[in-house]
Amino acid sequence: MIVSYNLRKQIFFNWYFQNQTKEQIAIFISPYLMSIVSKDVNFSLHDLLEDVKTVPSYLLEDYPTSSKPNKEIEVKFVKLV
Repeated sequence: MIVSYNLRKQIFFNWYFQNQTKEQIAIFISPYLMSIVSKDVNFSLHDLLEDVKTVPSYLLEDYPTSSKPNKEIEVKFVKLV
């Protein structure tokens, strides 16, 4: 059984841009900016989520409070709602 945790999009968005360095954000966005000249650019919060690979458990809505509060959870177990 695969456990899935919910993560609010706004909470993830705020956390991502407060906790990633400017360089990390630029590395993620630069390929999209380079391709803007020749085509439409589309990326989503899910793309950002996949880029970070893990999120702290305290951001998740339904993570058990009896578990470690600062555990890093892999994104394959996280669903943006």
